[in-house]
Amino acid sequence: MKTSVRPRAFPPSSFAAAALACAAAFAIPHPAHAQSGNFGTETPSINQIIDQLKAGGGDDATAGVRTRALRPGASSQATAMPETAPAPAAPAAISMQIQFAFGSDQIAESSRRSIDNLAAALASDELKGRTFTVAGHTDGVGSADYNMRLSQRRAVSVKTYLVGHGVDAARLRTVGKGQTELLNPADPRAAENRRVEIIATGS
Repeated sequence: MKTSVRPRAFPPSSFAAAALACAAAFAIPHPAHAQSGNFGTETPSINQIIDQLKAGGGDDATAGVRTRALRPGASSQATAMPETAPAPAAPAAISMQIQFAFGSDQIAESSRRSIDNLAAALASDELKGRTFTVAGHTDGVGSADYNMRLSQRRAVSVKTYLVGHGVDAARLRTVGKGQTELLNPADPRAAENRRVEIIATGS
């Protein structure tokens, strides 16, 4: 005597839930990261700084988003699949090694040309009206609390210099990152970790 095996029935709601979960996974935008130009020990020219800070971070949030045209009367046949939300535009940024005396927030003479070029770039017509964040970073030597306070003082020191060389103070904000974002985590003592990052934050 043969016994028939009936296929297991799943409630329609379970299929709908699975489909929605899959759609939601694809609709989650990935966070955008700053498009950073790391100049390392190089002294960037005024034009290099301008070009890097002009790149990316456009104001048009819809740039690059594909649109789909529907034939007249076809809207009723469109599926209810949600559109994928566009990822936020990544801000432009540059990373420069502005050197300081050990444990000091005084800008070293060896970095004078770099910071002069930075001041000229930020005061240029090409970047006029743009706002920026000056982020200070330290290496991994010393306590986290000490390095955080030191990086904040160094960021303020750079802002003060830039303002004294023609950049409107209202266009600049400062933040200290301490040792939280090491450029070379494999070598916390490396010189490239001691840097200043300039991030375009608005236009």
